[in-house]
Amino acid sequence: MTKCDGAARTLASLARAPADSAAAIVLRHAEREEIPPGAFGNDIPLTRRGRHSAHRLGVSLSHRMAGVVQTSPVLRCTQTSDAIIAGAGWTTEALPDQLLGNPGPFVTHPNRAGQLFLDIGTAAMVSRQLAEGEPPDGMRATAEGVQLVLGQLAAALAVPGSVSLFVTHDAVLAALVGSLYGLTPQGFRWPDYLDGLVVWPDSGRLRFLWRGLDEGSHPIGG
Repeated sequence: MTKCDGAARTLASLARAPADSAAAIVLRHAEREEIPPGAFGNDIPLTRRGRHSAHRLGVSLSHRMAGVVQTSPVLRCTQTSDAIIAGAGWTTEALPDQLLGNPGPFVTHPNRAGQLFLDIGTAAMVSRQLAEGEPPDGMRATAEGVQLVLGQLAAALAVPGSVSLFVTHDAVLAALVGSLYGLTPQGFRWPDYLDGLVVWPDSGRLRFLWRGLDEGSHPIGG
């Protein structure tokens, strides 16, 4: 299984955002058990190490005010959200949201898109999403899906000093990062467990940071 320090990278990005500003983190779930070939693994849980690392991330966020916590309804994401909340000592509850997974912001026809994911693999699917031309079968245009996510993030950035969490999957996060930075999957590092895109508001724009890349921005609502 992948060993990484995604949580530390996420915290480092968060530390670069203004402390008095609201911030949101679009986060890949913590380490999970292996998914059998040819399956989506919606019922695959976190590993023990994954649960502990998510809890430790929560402890590191305990000094920040809780914003909203939304999560893909898939088990590994809900377990990640619950562990972070417990570690942070927040009283909020994680709200399941299909915009973050099952099916996510880019899928319009789950059966068609799901089969393509299984046939060609996640990285190849994201490559197609980020290429110019028609979106893959069963998918909406990547830019449209990105706008759906950004709209949700912007709505959560109302309380100064708060941190909101959006727990999702590598496929969603990779397509989001690649689109925002104008990169292919070969042009940035694939999301590890607990890697997060940190977003905050600034004068009508959303500022964002991803591991090892410069700060970027995108107009709110456009």
